[in-house]
Amino acid sequence: MIKRSFHITLYLLVLLLSACDFIESFEGEEDKGKMIARVYDSYLFEADIQNVLPSDLSKDDSASFVQNYINVWAKNQLMIYKAEFNLTDDDKRFEEQIRNYRNDLLKFAFLQKYVDDRLDTAITDAQIKEYYRDNEDDFQLKENILRMRYISVPVDAPNIDELKKLFRTRDSSKQEALLDYALSYARNFSLEDTSWMSFNQFRKLIPIQAYNQQEFLSKNSYLELESQGLMYLVSIAEYKIKDNTSPLLYVRNIIRNILLNKRRLDLIADLEKNLLSDAIKKKEFETYDE
Repeated sequence: MIKRSFHITLYLLVLLLSACDFIESFEGEEDKGKMIARVYDSYLFEADIQNVLPSDLSKDDSASFVQNYINVWAKNQLMIYKAEFNLTDDDKRFEEQIRNYRNDLLKFAFLQKYVDDRLDTAITDAQIKEYYRDNEDDFQLKENILRMRYISVPVDAPNIDELKKLFRTRDSSKQEALLDYALSYARNFSLEDTSWMSFNQFRKLIPIQAYNQQEFLSKNSYLELESQGLMYLVSIAEYKIKDNTSPLLYVRNIIRNILLNKRRLDLIADLEKNLLSDAIKKKEFETYDE
């Protein structure tokens, strides 16, 4: 009760001083514009809202946004006020949590800068291949994947029969004509089959029906189909079934990130080790027998 009486007395004193010298109390707030709302001794000014108000709202939407912002602000202030008067001093001891949180932020920022300044991000193809060979069992496919070329054009596009011939041939001298056609008439296309994709990604590009993915892949190396006014031509160059080893190209970026992360961890481990050894040498860190 004594603590609460003290808080209430202090609060009444603040109100009394504010009432006696209201204008002087807000001399430093003139640049914030007019006062919009008040909750006890907390105030919301016009500038506070202008700083967060989106510029592309209509008049009605702006009014709705402002009213909602005021209500949210008021609820927060009321919650804080009630917490101050209803929580015990033990309940409000956040100093240790705040200190730990600040320390964690400092350590994170320091480690981030330390690693960024020293990390060698150059990963060679040889290093990626070596890691892949040494850890093939870690790269088992979780889904079916494939490499393919495709093109989709409107069904009324000109010379579709010629397009089919150009698409199916592997004659390099015909590829320029195929690319010209694709650039002129295709809705979507990829004439290179060097990239792997999952079967689910494939289905998003090509409107197929396949209840058994493995059976579909084994029976379809070339497809022609029509859907919603478009003609699709597809040539599947290669496929891999899940639970087999992933092709190196499919996991290349994953391996690169693994190697980079290992370098990061090694840098941090070296830093921590050097920090301790240097501190011991300089007598900045000591331990004492119990």
